[in-house]
Amino acid sequence: MANAFDKHQQVVEHLQLQDYYPKKLTREEALVVSKSVITPDELSDPGKIPWYILQNLLMCKYEGRCYTLDQNQSLSSAAAFSMSSFLQDYSEDVDHCDEVSPLDALVATFLCCDDFLRQTLIEKLSTCQLAIPLLVPFKDVTDIQWEMIVWGISTIRKKWKISSGFSCEKFMSAHGCPIVSALRIGRPQISKSKIINCVINEQRHDIFFHSECKGGHLQRKISDGLLEMTWYLPNQKSTHAFSEAHTFINLRGNSSDSRSQTQFLSKISLVTIAFVSSGDFKEHDAELLEILYRQKGHVIFVLDGNPGETFKELILKIEKSFNTRGTKQIAYVNASKKNQFKISEDILRFIHLGFEGVNRNVVPNRSIELCSEVARKMNFHVDEDLPECFEARQNVNMLMKHVHLNGKGHELPLQLIAVSIGENIKEQHRLLRKGNMQIEDYVDKIKTEIIDLRQKQLHINKHQRNKCAYKLFRASFKNSLIKRKYFYALIKVMTDRYSIDKLQPIRRQYIDKWNRLCDAPKNEPERTKESLKSMKDQLDDLEQKLSRESLGLEHFFREICQNYEMVSDLKLQEVDDPDLAVIAAEMLLQGYPIELMDGDASHVPLTWIGAVFKSLQYQVGNKHLFVLSVLGIQSSGKSTMLNTMFGLQFAVSAGRCTKGIFAQMMPLDSGLKEETKCDYILVVDTEGLRSPEFVNIQHSYSRDNEIATFVVGLGDLTLINIMGENPTDMQDTLQIAVHAFIKMENVNVNPSCIFVHQNVTDVAASDLNTTQKRSMREMLDKITKIAAAEEHCSEKYRSFSDVIRFEENKDIVYVPNMWQGDPPMAPPNPGYSEIILQTKKRVIESMRNSKPRSIDGFAIMLTDLWNAILCQNVVFSFKNSFEIQAFNALNTEYVKHSRTFRRNAMIYSYQLRNECKQLTAVEIANNGKDIFDRYLTKLQQDIGTFKSSMNSYFDKETIACQWKAQMELQLDDLCKEIKKELNEGFTSVKNKIIGRAEIDARINMHEEEVFQKAKQLAEDHRIKLLSDENLECEFTENWNKWISTIPGGEDYINVEESFERIVVESSLISDRDEVARVLLSDLSQIDVQEQDVLFDERLLKLRLDNRSYLAEANSSLHGIREKYMKEIRVHKSEGSNYTKQLGIYLFSSILSEIGEVKLNDKIHFTLKGKIRLAICNFKWLVSVLREMQEQYRGEHDLKIYMTLQKDRLWHMFRDECREIQISVKMASVISREIKSAVVVSLPNKCAIGVIDHLRNSPSKLFTNKMSVHAYLLIAMAEKHNFKSFVHYLSDPIRSIEYFIHRNIETFCFRTNIAGKTLLQEIYSQNVRKIFMEVKQTISALCQKGTSTMKTWWPSLIERIYADLSVKRNIGVNEDGILDLEDLKENLLLELKLIEDSIITVYDDISIFEKIKYDCFVFFTSDLLACRELCPFCKGLCDLHTNNTHGSHRTELHRPKGVAGYVYAKSKKLSTMVCTTSMRQDNGFRNEDTFGKLYKYSDYRSVNDYYKSWKIEPLEGKAELFWKWFMATYNSELAEYYNANKTDIPRGWKRITWEEAKREIMKTYHL
Repeated sequence: MANAFDKHQQVVEHLQLQDYYPKKLTREEALVVSKSVITPDELSDPGKIPWYILQNLLMCKYEGRCYTLDQNQSLSSAAAFSMSSFLQDYSEDVDHCDEVSPLDALVATFLCCDDFLRQTLIEKLSTCQLAIPLLVPFKDVTDIQWEMIVWGISTIRKKWKISSGFSCEKFMSAHGCPIVSALRIGRPQISKSKIINCVINEQRHDIFFHSECKGGHLQRKISDGLLEMTWYLPNQKSTHAFSEAHTFINLRGNSSDSRSQTQFLSKISLVTIAFVSSGDFKEHDAELLEILYRQKGHVIFVLDGNPGETFKELILKIEKSFNTRGTKQIAYVNASKKNQFKISEDILRFIHLGFEGVNRNVVPNRSIELCSEVARKMNFHVDEDLPECFEARQNVNMLMKHVHLNGKGHELPLQLIAVSIGENIKEQHRLLRKGNMQIEDYVDKIKTEIIDLRQKQLHINKHQRNKCAYKLFRASFKNSLIKRKYFYALIKVMTDRYSIDKLQPIRRQYIDKWNRLCDAPKNEPERTKESLKSMKDQLDDLEQKLSRESLGLEHFFREICQNYEMVSDLKLQEVDDPDLAVIAAEMLLQGYPIELMDGDASHVPLTWIGAVFKSLQYQVGNKHLFVLSVLGIQSSGKSTMLNTMFGLQFAVSAGRCTKGIFAQMMPLDSGLKEETKCDYILVVDTEGLRSPEFVNIQHSYSRDNEIATFVVGLGDLTLINIMGENPTDMQDTLQIAVHAFIKMENVNVNPSCIFVHQNVTDVAASDLNTTQKRSMREMLDKITKIAAAEEHCSEKYRSFSDVIRFEENKDIVYVPNMWQGDPPMAPPNPGYSEIILQTKKRVIESMRNSKPRSIDGFAIMLTDLWNAILCQNVVFSFKNSFEIQAFNALNTEYVKHSRTFRRNAMIYSYQLRNECKQLTAVEIANNGKDIFDRYLTKLQQDIGTFKSSMNSYFDKETIACQWKAQMELQLDDLCKEIKKELNEGFTSVKNKIIGRAEIDARINMHEEEVFQKAKQLAEDHRIKLLSDENLECEFTENWNKWISTIPGGEDYINVEESFERIVVESSLISDRDEVARVLLSDLSQIDVQEQDVLFDERLLKLRLDNRSYLAEANSSLHGIREKYMKEIRVHKSEGSNYTKQLGIYLFSSILSEIGEVKLNDKIHFTLKGKIRLAICNFKWLVSVLREMQEQYRGEHDLKIYMTLQKDRLWHMFRDECREIQISVKMASVISREIKSAVVVSLPNKCAIGVIDHLRNSPSKLFTNKMSVHAYLLIAMAEKHNFKSFVHYLSDPIRSIEYFIHRNIETFCFRTNIAGKTLLQEIYSQNVRKIFMEVKQTISALCQKGTSTMKTWWPSLIERIYADLSVKRNIGVNEDGILDLEDLKENLLLELKLIEDSIITVYDDISIFEKIKYDCFVFFTSDLLACRELCPFCKGLCDLHTNNTHGSHRTELHRPKGVAGYVYAKSKKLSTMVCTTSMRQDNGFRNEDTFGKLYKYSDYRSVNDYYKSWKIEPLEGKAELFWKWFMATYNSELAEYYNANKTDIPRGWKRITWEEAKREIMKTYHL
């Protein structure tokens, strides 16, 4: 046998399989999806042969078992058939030693497959009606033994008709059949395998490979000794007379060389067919003849000619020795002068004879499992004897023992309860049985029932799970992966056996009752209607029983799923058990399907599915999926098609059809990954539409629509499977599919489809194809019009192409019948596999053009889609959470970059002002534009960076591209606004400088005059050596004299008096008495009061409280105030003074705009209200106008300005009085000037510092609008006091503004470990940084040498003006020579003292007052850009900006009572929440509808504002906050709104603050 070992090695290496030998090629590797298809022309490369065989067999293409290698393939076709080629072939022995026989290649490939791939390969071989291996070579260190395949055959199921006419379905490894074996002795001149094929299959299909097959001429090297097998199965139509199933086993090679195999066959065979070489019979073959004579089974000797003398003598001798054969029959067939068909007829005739009477029982029927016992006794290795498999079988047997003993319902009880849970969840969303109950009360009742059902499941878990099937199944989760794979594979087999045994008798009863029902009108006309109805009810019961008794692996995983969901819903912790979802994800990766929809409960367990895909994402990363789904009526071949296309193993038999929805993952090879940007295909198989089990159920059509919508929505591509040419079946399927496509298109989900029309005759006829495609297109267009009318979108969809991209030449596929002949013995049609392969290529092409979804994206989509389906109205209910997440992420990204852009723009604006301040009026008029353009260029560069960053984001996050155009418009608007602000800032400072030219000249003149007087006085006092105190007294005395000569400013208007005069004299107000009354009242009441407005009488019936209306009015008023406040700031920045004309303009504008405020005609301002509000709000601006006037006086009044310069001139005077070095004197002057500039610049620097800290803070408070809103709600709630909510209830926007302001302040004044506030830290850091940069600049300017102040000072200004606004003229006309090193030394010393002094005199309050406005505006400009409120509950929109993404939305919808709505009759606060209201068909009326009734589902038709809101009928977890709030503060809220306390639903009372807080933080990712 060492030679055999070497031959195996040679063949394996020749086929390049050494890396996989033995048993190293896994099922997962073999099923990797690839675009490459190996053709026969490529088989000159031996390494491709195994993959060619696998590729074809996995697609059920039996032709792939055989192949030929063209020896003359290098020649042209003509040369290959030339005379010279013929003579060469004839005269020379062609050496085939390098070629591998197809049978050897198949055996070698099989030997490299692991046990699980072997199962798949054997299933495909059996489907192809090809022989499957029973006994194969087995590598044992350095020797070749033999291994019997039992595990690999264990999954084979066959179905046939028995003599009674009923169908029979069995697992063939366990089903006992009479065994007919075939072997040969010597080298007979007839083909044993070919004749056996004729015996078995009247369709002349080559079940066993033989010499006349392609490649049959090649010498076999490793397949001799191989035992192959197949089954004959009757179908009642066959001309063969076999009435029962038979097992046929074929021994390869000369049986003389395979004595062990021959002995094995002799022990198990009822009939042995021995093909004998009569003329070349050897004496050593005599032992074989004795074995055959000695066996119990019958023997047929088939001789290839007249027997020779040797054979005659041996036969006579053996006959004499065994002359008492009893019932055993021995026959001889002379094959000479007979063709194969005649020989097979003779063999068949004897086999029939052997099965008659007592002959039938000489050898009992044996299953393969029983044969394995014989094999073990003969020391053959049996594949299922591996320890892992043995242990798994023991556990599965024990598990199934419990199932058989107690029944499925007892062993797997949680899923029975799940049916009720599923029904309740649907009812929770659909409210079909609500009656007169309030929605929230009814929903709470349903939720309570669901919890009770979960508690029931928990009770079962605790008290009925000591020793049972579920416990054994769950224990498997702790096993290694390989043990789990054996365990689950065995469960699949054993549960299918269980189902077959249980279901077949029920089906027979069903068929019997159905036949009786059909024949009743003819045979029993006297039967009453009641009797017929009873028979129909019995049929319905049997249909339901079929469903109840069905058992598969999915039911055990379903129980795991229910356990997981129970633990989650009841918030339990199961610490000791492994993570169930992790194991399920592992098995999904190993090729096991996951059940997406529970087929019995018709429900998707979202918690479980979400956990599995989250675990999957954790294990492989957030890979991308292409989802391929299939849709069609039951038994239309959907699962078979997918199995053929991808080599999958979706259930297609076991007495039951697919029920529910299953998904299986298929990895892609590296090339296809690169091309498609996908990592896996997720294949989704569905239960059939129009399932008989649901024919009589009320919502069967609804169920079909749910399934269709679900799988179409999930799929990137859906295969619409149509079986046969029945137009009714076609129309039903297409109608359901088109409805689903329309729904998906309406919610911006764009799947594609391929129509697969199966069982079509003559698919090769192109003319017929064209006609059929045209008919299909016409039918689709007709159905589209009908469906569009039903979906209320007839104008939008007039043809199927309006719904979905569709090309009939590509997207309609016609598939022939799968079988060549009549099952069960018919092989699959190669044309079927070929068309399915073409369809697979079309799928791959579709993948290239798709936008794959990530794993988490698929899970989110699945959740959104199912939640929408639960609400029935998918278009109305669909909430694309993944898109919402993507949009929120895009907004966050935009905010991040826009803040950087706006922050830089603030710096440019500040630097531009500083630089402009260095210029004279003439200089800024001539050069100002160039300076502005330089900063505009910087801004433009930042705009480019901003756009580039956003484009990079869109390239990375393709799902966000749908909002790219909108975001670009938003970005452009922002950039225009910032450019405008920069330009306005420049224009303002330019106008100010030009406007101040005259006053600046006069200031400089007086400043120079006073400085010269001070200098003269200093020279007079220099010799007196007075103390600083006396010197200061002398300076002050003279200062007062000097300043008295400077003229004072103009007469300034008293702003308060001007205010009253303007109001009293205004020509816009005729009611003078009212003006007088208002002026005498409290003018600080700037907000709208109830007496200021008139309410529409109809409103009072809808809401008892008017505060929300007043809040809307106040919001408008707030906008008016902010508008004119901004105008005043512009005037202030331009250096303007307050004038009476400005006051008149402000008052008249405010009065006019208040009069124009319109609040949807709901409320109107009274005349007195307009007057009061205009006066009070004008009065509110007076303080700002006064500040503007004071700033103007400080900058334009010469005397005031010079008074402010006293301290600076005093220090200069003092220095002049002292005889000190010029460098010391100049250092003092320069340092004081720098100090002044630093003090002026620090607020701007600190504002930028605070903004930088807040926008980059780890806290998510300022991340986006949603986070700041959520934090505000949490902050209010944690005070546990209703009063903390009062301001928010009346005006949420202003509450958020105040919250932002307060948190900026809190941030600034928060202390660190050193006891310093964060603002102080920012302040100190900026002081240090400024002085460090100034010192570095001074050090660079003060190299060795000398200079003068006139040249050195401008050089310094040129280097620091961007950050510090220093004066060009500092009043020093010193022409003395400066020693630069001395200047540097003295100046650095002075600057160090000043730096420390500035840090020391830090004042928190002063700095904060200067920076708070800029910080506040910076964050509110993006956090509160959208200020819209939900039209129903007044919840604040979550979006950052207005009119983005086409609508407003919020996750924080709340009970309407929170906004003051009451029930009309009881005046109790309303507990209705917008999202739950949307689930019902009831109507609503409110102030916006003026009492007119609208349906909730039609709320968008009220007006454009309602239309702009997207409110899905899906309860958000964040809503728990407001339910908790209303339950907690019911009394206080009722008192606040002057309403009656409401009846709080019980479920709301159970919500704890911790739970509400957890959900709001989870929703907004805090």
